[in-house]
Amino acid sequence: MIGPADGKERIVSIDIIRGFALLGIFLVNMPTFSGSEFRTYDGADRYIRMFFDLFVQGKFYLIFSFLFGLGFYLFMSRAEQKGYGKSLFFRRLFILLVIGLAHLIFLWKGDILTLYAITGLLLPAFYPMRTEALWFWGRLLVIGYLLLTLGLSAIIVLVDALLEGRINPAFGGPLFTASEIQSALQAFRTLPWTEWLAWHWQVEVFESLANQLTMLPIILGMFLLGLAVGKSGMLQNVEAHRSQWKRLRRRNLAASVPLLACTAIIYAFGMESSLSAVVYFITYISGYTLAFVYISQLALLLEKPVWQRRLRFLQPYGRMALTNYLTQTVLCVVLFLGFRLYGHVNVWQGALICLAIYPVQIAYSAFWLRRHRYGPAEWVWRRLTYAGMADQPGKQQS
Repeated sequence: MIGPADGKERIVSIDIIRGFALLGIFLVNMPTFSGSEFRTYDGADRYIRMFFDLFVQGKFYLIFSFLFGLGFYLFMSRAEQKGYGKSLFFRRLFILLVIGLAHLIFLWKGDILTLYAITGLLLPAFYPMRTEALWFWGRLLVIGYLLLTLGLSAIIVLVDALLEGRINPAFGGPLFTASEIQSALQAFRTLPWTEWLAWHWQVEVFESLANQLTMLPIILGMFLLGLAVGKSGMLQNVEAHRSQWKRLRRRNLAASVPLLACTAIIYAFGMESSLSAVVYFITYISGYTLAFVYISQLALLLEKPVWQRRLRFLQPYGRMALTNYLTQTVLCVVLFLGFRLYGHVNVWQGALICLAIYPVQIAYSAFWLRRHRYGPAEWVWRRLTYAGMADQPGKQQS
């Protein structure tokens, strides 16, 4: 963003939604941080895994991606007002790419910033498009990606089961091989950080980056949907678009209910492992529909002063989203690599760790922003974006 935003309350609502998304992202990332993704889910872990698949997994990174596209529109519209061109946005993306690569190479394989920076390079090409065209291409990219990458696998499993009269166990099972699990456990539990970095570089970095790049179409799709909402002014003026938000919520909720019901039935019959491809597809297609249920519901709620007050605690947390996202990684690297807890934490214990870290980050964000205009990482990103320019808007205030 450039300078203080017009329509302060709308920006506050965007920050609150971003804070809400960050809560879910941390929950989803925790099994990868802690190594509990390698465990067999039973007992309390199985119920938490079911809750994740129903309401968390695949939902919140789409909200974050949507907000990135919306943020692109706000950035570009204000940049144009101040006489800046697209080169400023590309410069901003380059700084994000450097931050993301450092995050990926030195800390964690699950970095999303690098993918955002690379995908963001395509956004200026779509900026002149009409809103209707952005909605069309955004939906096509998201739904097309999910159908082609996950839907086909689910269809193969279901068709084979119908033809054979049973579920083929070869289509289910764990996501990781025994050697992959053993390699990760040994690295996190025994190697000093310098040797762990070498292992991480050889085993995780390039594979992770390649896997992330395959997600470019769905990320771009959500970017375009966020850009469409920004162009239409739907979040800048919710009251004027109330009927559109209600329609968006109603349609996506109607699509979500049968999908969630299918997931619940699969878990109820204990078939989540043998039908893992089906669960995976349903989880991520419902991720798209539920993401818009969450966004539209929050947008409508935040029109009411009582809900603005109740959810205001998420606003500084969302304003410092980059700082808090990176801090979550640092805390988890210290906890699971530094203290050798990797692979020793269950899913439910990981969820409790998230619940313990949330209030600390939320309180610190509020504390910091009472004294400074931007979070630490946000300030660095902004300062480097405008480095060397004669007029640097919105300098640090203490």
